[in-house]
Amino acid sequence: MNKLENYRPCAEVRPVTAKLLLLMLRDITDDRDTVIVPQRRIAEAIGMSRSAVGRNLRRLERAGAITIEPLYSEYGGRLPNQYRLRQDKKKRERV
Repeated sequence: MNKLENYRPCAEVRPVTAKLLLLMLRDITDDRDTVIVPQRRIAEAIGMSRSAVGRNLRRLERAGAITIEPLYSEYGGRLPNQYRLRQDKKKRERV
């Protein structure tokens, strides 16, 4: 497989900040295509504000590129969200 094929899921993602975020998530996923990391840490890593990261994560979710699953501790406290990459081949709508 051509290495450039790895970037095909990003082809229709707009704006470019959402594309950057999707590429970053694809790069740090585990073997189950999931990432658990606070939005603040993502923001620091790629030089965006935390609100811009949240906005672009929601765009990616609406486009069908990821699912966002809130996580809670055993005592009900909020933990960082879990982001799961969608690997299905169906056509995704534009963000």
